[in-house]
Amino acid sequence: MRRSISKIMFSISLLIVGVILLLVNIGVISLEIKKLFVIIYPFLLLVYGLYSLYQITLKRKSNLFFTLFILIFSILLLLDRFQVLEFRFIDFWKLWPLIIILMALGLIKPKFTFEYDSGGKRYTKKSFRMGDVKYNTDNWAVEPMEISHGLGDVYIDFSKAFIPEGETELFIHARIGDVKIIVPDDLAIYVQAEVKIGEVRILQSVKEGIGNSLEHKSAYYEEAIKKIKLNILLDIGDITVQKV
Repeated sequence: MRRSISKIMFSISLLIVGVILLLVNIGVISLEIKKLFVIIYPFLLLVYGLYSLYQITLKRKSNLFFTLFILIFSILLLLDRFQVLEFRFIDFWKLWPLIIILMALGLIKPKFTFEYDSGGKRYTKKSFRMGDVKYNTDNWAVEPMEISHGLGDVYIDFSKAFIPEGETELFIHARIGDVKIIVPDDLAIYVQAEVKIGEVRILQSVKEGIGNSLEHKSAYYEEAIKKIKLNILLDIGDITVQKV
């Protein structure tokens, strides 16, 4: 997996910090330089946090929690250096409410839809934050689609859908909840499903626990006139794909 520039920068920063701390502990670096480092490193953290924020806003990176943590942590350390308030490095644990704040902001964020091209195909991306997502109305139109969901269940019934000829690919990425897929018995499917914590069930195959994945491909998939390719990733919950 290719590392992003931000991850490389963070790795180098950790390496530098570790080396400096080691040299301080074994007496290679003097106390004066140690004090200088204590003053400077919050500025370095702030620069890194701002760079990560730039990646999020312009390059659509997803490490929002880590970036927000670094920014607030470095600002509090700088305020300590300027004697505005008292905040030491060991006080980082006090920032745990950021998890609750980000969860709340993520849940109230409205759903959105946009289109993008990938591999010569045009996909519709739909993002939902909270509640159940259902595609089960009569004759609903199947299209290449990416579904991103936060909290709640995802339910898709292909037995009621209008399915075009050729291969139609869908991506489903959900955080917490269940993903249930219904397919007609004569529909060719190719399913790649993974759940981090929970159960994944594709037809008669079942895995449960932590870090489970299953793959299923209909025997007649390649020559089928209509076929569905499903890529499902779920953090916590159950994935079920069954035929009717």
